[in-house]
Amino acid sequence: MSLHQDASKTTVLADTIEQSVLRAVAGTFATGITIITCSTDGKAHGCAANAVLSVSLDPALMLISLAHTSRTRTAIEQAGSFAINILPDSAEGSDMSSLFASRSEDKFDQISYRRGKADTPILNGALGWLECAVETVQVAGDHTLFIGRVLDAKHAPGEPLVFFRGRHRRLAA
Repeated sequence: MSLHQDASKTTVLADTIEQSVLRAVAGTFATGITIITCSTDGKAHGCAANAVLSVSLDPALMLISLAHTSRTRTAIEQAGSFAINILPDSAEGSDMSSLFASRSEDKFDQISYRRGKADTPILNGALGWLECAVETVQVAGDHTLFIGRVLDAKHAPGEPLVFFRGRHRRLAA
């Protein structure tokens, strides 16, 4: 444990932090909501994720972070590609977020989608999407980080679905 002190406050930095505290603090960072998809042997896989990051413009690289327990993580390792589907601020976007946050086995039976250049499922109605080929895989704690080279991308007009303090939110005009 270390101690940092200045004239206005004292902060204690611990070697570990309780998961509930970390989750609460991280929840104060508003993020967009995405559905990460891939395909193995013609079967579509997907999960909701908000740990998504644009890494580089040249080359075009995106990063996603998935829990080791995620079935989609295992499928991406096999597929070698994934798509990031950015959800719109709509009833459909909110429904897709809830569906893909569930452990349901038949998620793709309940939505419409098409296949991208790398055979990844691209969700119809997505605000935007990026199809990526896996370039780098890194284990980080209880998650796996995938950095993917963007193969194709498109976007549509509209506003994103936002996640803040455990709930879907709207951007203020």
